[in-house]
Amino acid sequence: MIYCQLRPEAELPLGTPLRLGHVARLIAPEGAEEIPLPCPDSEGVWRLDALLCARALRSACPGEEISLLGAESCYIRRIKPHRPDPLRWLRALAACLILLLGSALGLSWFHSDVDMPAAQVMVYRLLTGQEPEDSRWITVPYCVGVALGVAVFYALPSARAITPMEVKLSAYRADMEKAQGREIHDGP
Repeated sequence: MIYCQLRPEAELPLGTPLRLGHVARLIAPEGAEEIPLPCPDSEGVWRLDALLCARALRSACPGEEISLLGAESCYIRRIKPHRPDPLRWLRALAACLILLLGSALGLSWFHSDVDMPAAQVMVYRLLTGQEPEDSRWITVPYCVGVALGVAVFYALPSARAITPMEVKLSAYRADMEKAQGREIHDGP
């Protein structure tokens, strides 16, 4: 009896032949992970059907009963081999600078539109019943709170935490794979 559980996605460098072990978890005879599978050697996202895996297993292990578990297809992302990028840090710094300036302008314009200092003074007056001596005692903690909120949202304090942003990016990547995935055909 062979159990084959297809992974939802796999990443494979160009030039590397696709093997069953790249796309599936197996309980099978020794060497089943090395069974070759068809996959074009060009950059992009390819959809591998579970039945192609079963067909390859059947031809490599005749007479064995095969049980397919999990996903009905695996999306294979063919990528170029990783090369060091000397400008990576410069691009990351430029992107952070653009995001920082854009968010600062956005917050400034929003605060100007809603007259945030007056709103903060009004909230202070409602909570304490007094006029604040200096509105900066309200504004500075507010700014620190906004910065801490952004840090928590992006999980800056803990690199192991899963953030809402990562959940959205994961869902976006899965949708893109489904939209871009081209079918792998066995044979010509």
